[in-house]
Amino acid sequence: MEPSADGFEIITCTIFILVSLVGNMCLLYSTRKCMTGHSQTPFLLIFNLIFVHLIKNLVVNAMKIVYSSGFMLDSAGCKVLHFTKALTTSLAIWFVLYFALLYFQKLHQTVHPSDEAPNPDHQKHSLKVVVALWVAGAAVHIPVLLYMRKSGHLNAGNDTYSLSTTRMYVDCLNDFGNKQVEFYYGKIFLVLIDMLPLVILVFVCFWMSFLLLERKKMTYGDIWIGDDDSEIEILRGAKFSILLMWLIAPLWISHFILVYFLKDLAVCVFFPAVLTALSSGFSALSPFLLMLVNYKLELVSFWGANKKKPASQPTNVILSPYT
Repeated sequence: MEPSADGFEIITCTIFILVSLVGNMCLLYSTRKCMTGHSQTPFLLIFNLIFVHLIKNLVVNAMKIVYSSGFMLDSAGCKVLHFTKALTTSLAIWFVLYFALLYFQKLHQTVHPSDEAPNPDHQKHSLKVVVALWVAGAAVHIPVLLYMRKSGHLNAGNDTYSLSTTRMYVDCLNDFGNKQVEFYYGKIFLVLIDMLPLVILVFVCFWMSFLLLERKKMTYGDIWIGDDDSEIEILRGAKFSILLMWLIAPLWISHFILVYFLKDLAVCVFFPAVLTALSSGFSALSPFLLMLVNYKLELVSFWGANKKKPASQPTNVILSPYT
């Protein structure tokens, strides 16, 4: 029995759904555990990233499993699939960019302190930005739901074509009914709203790399002063922002190249599964990186173990004022 594209895609989607559920649930638990104190971690942003990741896997990949199992998607189902996939991809990129910008600002303030007082109400500011990103994402992608229609591109004269490895991507193709709208909106605008934030993200992360090198060489009067907890968290957040960039950018670029420039590979039985892995890889793997940002997230605290209490001084010992 020859392996089928549908079988590979079902296995791939199932694996990514399970990995994403485990990773995002652990991230949710650890984030809530670290919300006490004066942590620098943008918790609201992380919660929204978790929500986007879960939608990506529980909606998009679940619909792919249903379709690959033999159930046809109607025009509305194809619209929901394309809309949800495009929206979650854009929001993930935008949220990661905002995450990197937050730590870039904090790192720059640490390396080059200014006299301006930092904004104490950063959570309120983050709420406004997150809401604005959700509204912008919905507004940008709403034409997919309103104007796209199921394409009649399927070759009805070839019965084996509908059973080929590209069956889903042919049956669920959508178009706008207008070639100019399809070209300028579908192939240019929707690509640019993801590509431009990625370019900015790469630039910001490379700038953060130089700031981290500069921070490593910093001394105060030839005397090195150790970092406090907040500075350690900022440095760690900046480093993991760079790692997130190295994860999301190659995945998006690889998916873009396969879809737009290497369509001949669609005859390969692994092609749908590879596309699914590239589009869902970030939502499944990034939670494990985000869990390591906050300095309070240690293995013992994650499993609820009590931290070691500092040794108490004997009551009969008189402490010297000079020690």
